[in-house]
Amino acid sequence: MEFKQKQINYYRKWENKRKNKLKYLLIEGMLYWALPFAIFMIFFELNDTGFTFSIEILKKFIIIYSIASVLGILTALFSFKRIDKNYLKFKNEPMI
Repeated sequence: MEFKQKQINYYRKWENKRKNKLKYLLIEGMLYWALPFAIFMIFFELNDTGFTFSIEILKKFIIIYSIASVLGILTALFSFKRIDKNYLKFKNEPMI
């Protein structure tokens, strides 16, 4: 199997990312996935209330963000496993 230079560079970067799985899960799952999703969902709530902020909106945001964080971490975990599986295949593949 022949690898393109872009793939080789990606897996070299992945080599550093895979050393800290928890950091990857928290950043990818909670920051990059759950936070934008929760903000997007709260915009619908704010639209219904005429964009007036209240404690109820904050409570809903915390609930939505908590649920989305769990789902985001699961998504990041599956992504981590998939990428790591491909990385290990790449690592064991002869380059010549």
